[in-house]
Amino acid sequence: MALDETGSHEDLRRQVGGILALVAPLVKPTTGLDLPGLVAVRIVPVETWQSEQAAETARRLWAYRELNSFWKRPGITLLGTASLGTFRRLSADLGGVMVMGATQPGPGADESQTLLVPEALEHTGVLSDPEYLTQVIAHELVHHAQNRASRHRANWAAHTPKTLVGGNGVAFLEEGHARWADQVITRDLFGAAVDADSAPKSERYKEVAGRKEIARLKAKLSPYKVGRALVASAIDTVGTQELNAVWSNPLLLPSKDEVADAVADLAAEEPTRPELWASRLGSATGVRSSID
Repeated sequence: MALDETGSHEDLRRQVGGILALVAPLVKPTTGLDLPGLVAVRIVPVETWQSEQAAETARRLWAYRELNSFWKRPGITLLGTASLGTFRRLSADLGGVMVMGATQPGPGADESQTLLVPEALEHTGVLSDPEYLTQVIAHELVHHAQNRASRHRANWAAHTPKTLVGGNGVAFLEEGHARWADQVITRDLFGAAVDADSAPKSERYKEVAGRKEIARLKAKLSPYKVGRALVASAIDTVGTQELNAVWSNPLLLPSKDEVADAVADLAAEEPTRPELWASRLGSATGVRSSID
């Protein structure tokens, strides 16, 4: 369902509702993952985005502490506190200008929600073409399905917590998988994959994106291209069903070396496809790799 909590974007709410009805049925056939029982897309003021995203980040850190004593170590606690402080300092520009959508748990066990800030959709150019908005909704719906499958990363945090800090493959997996899926879905809907990153950006967006601290954070948190290459190669090698074992098995997450393999492949003069993670998934799931 789509909700307008700003009181002034009813047209956008109706548009989002129509896109949800179109795209939601395509998520499982594309990914093999079920959506939560209740999916909500909330159109909210930037202040709501700021407060809820900060609260969700803090909640997740505290939840991890209950799952594994690793998260109670002083160094890890300091790292979490520093990350939360950075987010709060930059959240007005992130939520109001830079971020197309943010997905987080809902209030119920099988509920999930995406926050959309109209001003950010304007600055990112998403509202300049319905196809861009469709891609954003498709991308976030895949995050809903991922979160249901990984129990909002709890399946990984409880067993191998180090996979969620530092240069790990979690963000590459989640964002790459969602980017791979949104490309498949929009290609099916429109005949060609849609890329909202190419949407016309506002001058305000360009100014904020050019700040050193924002640029560093954006580079760190935007592993879409590398992650998509990892996921596409894995699906070509082992298939969707076998790849989906990663959502419950932390040992299958991409390692630093496997991410580096994808980075190196994309930087090559003639990129082919990254092999290391796909080969390991093939071995782990008993599927013979076509790149052996």
